[in-house]
Amino acid sequence: HHKSSLTFSLSRLHGQALAELKTLVEMAPKEGSVYFVLGKVYKKLGQPSQAMVHLTRALDLSPKDAQQIKAAILNLEKEDNAEEEEEL
Repeated sequence: HHKSSLTFSLSRLHGQALAELKTLVEMAPKEGSVYFVLGKVYKKLGQPSQAMVHLTRALDLSPKDAQQIKAAILNLEKEDNAEEEEEL
């Protein structure tokens, strides 16, 4: 029971973070780091396609952070492929 309430709390926390990050995107639409964090939050929420959209946008806006962003994208792709294999 404790684990499910913790999971719910984390999911609610990620939901709040998402709302705040979306506000930040409106305020600073060219800030790549906001999209990077958004991508990571979507990943934690189990939404890999949304995560990929935001990580790709971060890469476009912040080429100086390309190494870190590409690592997150590769990690996301690896996890996505692993889940597909589990389903087979």
